[in-house]
Amino acid sequence: MPLTDDNIDDKAKIWREFIVSGRIPDNTLRPEIYSSWQRCREANIDPYDGVSHELLTEEEIGELLQARKTQIDIIRHFMGNLYDLVKGSGFILFFADERGYIMEILGDPDTLSDAEKVNLIRGACWIEEAAGTNGIGTALTLGKPFQVSGQEHFCQKLHSWTCSAAPFFSETGDLIGVLQMSGPSHTAHQHTLGMVAASAEAIHEQMRVQHRNRELSVLNGQLNNIFQTISDGAIIVNKQRKITQINPSAKKLFGDNIIGSTVEDLLGKDTNISKIVREGKACKEMEVMLDTSFGRLHALVTVKQFLDQTGAFGEEVIFFNPINKMKKLANHLGGARATFTFDSLIGQSDKLNRTVNAAKQAALSNSHVVIQGESGTGKELLAQAIHNLSSRKNGPFLALNCAALPRDLIASELFGYVPGAFTGASSKGRPGRFEMASGGTLFLDEIGDMPLDQQASLLRVIQEMKIIRVGGEQVIPVDARIICATNKNLLREVDKGNFRQDLYYRLNVIQVHVPPLREREDDIRILFTHFLDKIGGKLNCKIQKVEADVLNKLQNYNWPGNVRELENVVEKMINAANCKIITTDHLPVEITSPQPEKIFQTSHLHMEKNRGKTLKQRVAVNERRIILELLQQYQGNISQIARIMEVSRNTLYRKINQYGISKDYRFD
Repeated sequence: MPLTDDNIDDKAKIWREFIVSGRIPDNTLRPEIYSSWQRCREANIDPYDGVSHELLTEEEIGELLQARKTQIDIIRHFMGNLYDLVKGSGFILFFADERGYIMEILGDPDTLSDAEKVNLIRGACWIEEAAGTNGIGTALTLGKPFQVSGQEHFCQKLHSWTCSAAPFFSETGDLIGVLQMSGPSHTAHQHTLGMVAASAEAIHEQMRVQHRNRELSVLNGQLNNIFQTISDGAIIVNKQRKITQINPSAKKLFGDNIIGSTVEDLLGKDTNISKIVREGKACKEMEVMLDTSFGRLHALVTVKQFLDQTGAFGEEVIFFNPINKMKKLANHLGGARATFTFDSLIGQSDKLNRTVNAAKQAALSNSHVVIQGESGTGKELLAQAIHNLSSRKNGPFLALNCAALPRDLIASELFGYVPGAFTGASSKGRPGRFEMASGGTLFLDEIGDMPLDQQASLLRVIQEMKIIRVGGEQVIPVDARIICATNKNLLREVDKGNFRQDLYYRLNVIQVHVPPLREREDDIRILFTHFLDKIGGKLNCKIQKVEADVLNKLQNYNWPGNVRELENVVEKMINAANCKIITTDHLPVEITSPQPEKIFQTSHLHMEKNRGKTLKQRVAVNERRIILELLQQYQGNISQIARIMEVSRNTLYRKINQYGISKDYRFD
């Protein structure tokens, strides 16, 4: 029959029978005790000993206690509460870690003295394999509260003890340790186990709360770090609409003395943001103008609400995102930056060097620049080089081709537009090039083709450095240096009424002239070599050789498309040569057979007008006209004109003197 306190002699008899034979009558032991005895027998535990011989040193105990100080402090607290209930009754409390090593002991002095006799001391290991069936070891094995009393202990020296033990677990379910209350075996009672189990559960719950508090503390620290380090300005507003916290970015905008003031004090009573906060609402990326310590600031403002546990309004966070910062990011990701420098300019001719020197001087100034030159000469490349040498080099570089946009879209591209400004407009609106280029350079290519009505708007912006988006009313300050480019004579366009005179004088502060390629004869060979390497590398095609006559033909050509045309011709030749030898057969026909048709067609008209003159007179008149037209077309390049007329330079100079052509080569 099952063991009870009323049949202690039977318990001792059953224990002796098991120790001798390893067998007992059925249903005489609790299954957990019987299984534990079997484990002890298999582990060769000495049933007549019962003293733990696995002991930690004081140094090892100290290290363990220090490593688990936070947990130990909680456990000590609940051990103290439990001991207060049983003080003087002969009970003793133990805390052992998950490996069964006793870490803490609390109890009556007499009982503590008895416990020392069987090594129930700090640092002793009380797993079943070390001390047989016992409260600590068996509870750890079973993973649940358990009581071992009297002869239920496998070792005889423990038969005078009753042990009630309960394991406890961490927040994640990991076994942390076990709490045990021990005393004389005759005092055994199931309520004792209940008290220990309740204390173990309380320890677990307290550790869970501490873990959550620690998580919240870490989370709060992380959130505070985010709040303090985000680049947007941020302020926290309490239920009374007063500012309670402010991050460093907001301090830069508003100063650090705004804590305690209201949103209305900061932003004004009648502003949209103050109204939103006052009504306890939220908003996302509202575009506003703010008065800050730096003056007026164009920003996007977001208001987020935090509700308390009842669902009522708690606090609000207001984020201020300066639009200039967003523009920098958009420009960076969108490629709105200059990549070319003066080192990117290829050539060493005197005319190019004069252009480069003038452009470098322009880079040292913040005044507007007009770059004049034929198509294909590299005006944008020069504009980027000026930007990259200027004080605005860290700002954006945005380009707009005034001739490539429909008339109706130029204003929206330059100045931006508000939501719904016109059919097809974005529902969010969009900033224009002037806003996006603020702090940097705006390059207006083909400025001579801008419509007159838009020229007036451009003039106003240049004068005031403020824009109003299409369809909007808000005035937005801008700060962009303007570099213009044109292949037209702007002053002549002014005379024709195609370009505003006041705009011309606003823009044409510094003028840089880019020479056409025909005036840079010495640079043709250099550019050809450069493009041969560059394009050959891109196409993975290395040319083995270039015939000498190829370069002669290139240098004798007029290059109406300038450097852009030369680059195109080189790419054609590389593809045609199939990575072998470039010959004159690979040259385009316009280079191998130049025909100044326009010149001679014009001369034919003059011959018709002079039909009544002698042949010698007619030839002289027309030859003079041909030379004059060639001098004008090729800007006085004597070598080029002599090649076209197939005469020597000396012969050409003689004819110029013969026909009385002035040295500045202007028409009479």
